[in-house]
Amino acid sequence: MKGIQVVGVVVVVLGLASLVWGGFAYKKTENVAQIGDLKMQVTENHQLTVPPWVGGIAILAGAAMVFVGGRRPSA
Repeated sequence: MKGIQVVGVVVVVLGLASLVWGGFAYKKTENVAQIGDLKMQVTENHQLTVPPWVGGIAILAGAAMVFVGGRRPSA
């Protein structure tokens, strides 16, 4: 497998994953105040969503990379 084909497969897998899960969630903890040993923290939940059309474009682009990488050079 050529390098471009490997990248194409990775892009296809990421595109499929974005269509299946639609994004990911993460938590951010922030110190609000600290007085001596007393600490106040706030934890916020964030959601990063990936639109379905981005996943579709990633799948098409990855498939194109696999196709182009597999072609024999014309002499």
